[in-house]
Amino acid sequence: MSLLEARQKFVEHERAFKALVQSEKIAAVGRLASSMSHEINNPLEAVTNLLYLARKTSADPEVVDWLEQADRELRRVGMIANQTLRFHKQASFPRTITCLSLFSATLNLYESRLRNAGIQVEKRKRANEPVECFEGDLRQALSSIITNAIDAMPNGGRLLVRSREATDWRTGRRGLALTIADTGTGMDSATSQRCFEPFFTTKDIGGLGLGLWISQEIMVRHQGTLALRTRAGHGTVVSLFVPFRPLVAASPSPKVAECIVTDTQRPASVA
Repeated sequence: MSLLEARQKFVEHERAFKALVQSEKIAAVGRLASSMSHEINNPLEAVTNLLYLARKTSADPEVVDWLEQADRELRRVGMIANQTLRFHKQASFPRTITCLSLFSATLNLYESRLRNAGIQVEKRKRANEPVECFEGDLRQALSSIITNAIDAMPNGGRLLVRSREATDWRTGRRGLALTIADTGTGMDSATSQRCFEPFFTTKDIGGLGLGLWISQEIMVRHQGTLALRTRAGHGTVVSLFVPFRPLVAASPSPKVAECIVTDTQRPASVA
């Protein structure tokens, strides 16, 4: 009995130590994201001003067009930097926003990547009622999911983004259902079982392994749900549910993210 108790204490201590290490890693990444965002924004503002002056003083229409294209791409970089900053600084109060605004703003960030990768985007908007949410956080979750979808389709494919009004059968609450589906490589069973773990990644040095974990935390904050269905070689479908109105003074929700692996007969369809 003494040996069993000692072993149990050792296991609990090891778990606590691992949790502390992960917490410190996440805090360090947050501080780094905040610092990098500020450092990037300062020179971006200077270059934007210089482009403005160059457009105003140039008499060549073709040069002006090139400068306007450069300005648009520069603003895109600024939006990405601001999204990185939101990783570290969360909004204090929710605001009302439509699903069209959520998807449009996020997809605009990846317009060039989607076009260069040969990915066809299909949009199906069926939700009209706005949702009360932390806009920056929800866009960050959508951004992480769309980035994963693009990375899973290096040779092109289809990306379906869909919205509809739905009911959470577990709580009976009405809300906004968002679906992002791709025809990419998908995940095998071993990978999908760990996809929500912080710092777990299959992208080598190209990824931090925080995207889905952060998305899960964002959905918990919104009292919503996140479900993932995938099959190796057939793609991935991610579904988000956000209540139209958050519960007032609600107790912290349990972690509601799911990771579902499709069987060998039924692929994760994007139809």
